Amino acid sequence: MVVPTVLADYGETPTCTNQYGNSVECPPNRIVINKKVRQAQNAYTFVENITSSDAAYSAGSEVEYDIAVTNTSNVNFPIVTVIDLFPASVTFVSGPGRFETNANKLTYEISDLKAGATVHNRVLVRVKDASYFAHDLTCDVVNTVTATGPGGQSDQDTASMCVQTKVLVGAATLPVAGFEDYAYMLPFFALAVIGFGILAKGAIRP
Repeated sequence: MVVPTVLADYGETPTCTNQYGNSVECPPNRIVINKKVRQAQNAYTFVENITSSDAAYSAGSEVEYDIAVTNTSNVNFPIVTVIDLFPASVTFVSGPGRFETNANKLTYEISDLKAGATVHNRVLVRVKDASYFAHDLTCDVVNTVTATGPGGQSDQDTASMCVQTKVLVGAATLPVAGFEDYAYMLPFFALAVIGFGILAKGAIRP
């Protein structure tokens, strides 16, 4: 699966946050990067972080991130290098650029980032299975991404999420039914068919 790059309009206002996920004013004349994670139960919403009060991802599930890089200066940047460092609890699935398995790191370049422009990229990872996690709920799954422009100016952002390895109490799981699950109902089905047949004959009797 190849995840496409999405080019935003040059007039897009970049979103900047501090280490606590609060919105702050973006600094001028520099590169700004913002990483968000898709909500576990809302396919249309990306958030700064998923906390213990939010719906968690299950072990083994796929998680998508959005990385937005903005040139807030008044000059074009010929090359911007983005390095996305994944935590050990996830494995890379797809995204732009080149992935280094040993370092669990993705690197890609953005060419000719215009002044005021924002470029979005999507990255997909898979959470490791439940045996990897020591607790039923783990919320220190943090992705760190850095963007570096010409001249060495750079910015860094993180996005964290929670992983749930145990089915919550009260959550219903319907088993897959086989033939033996319906066998005890066959006599009732037979009686119903006979009953419908008798009614049908009665209905057409002159």
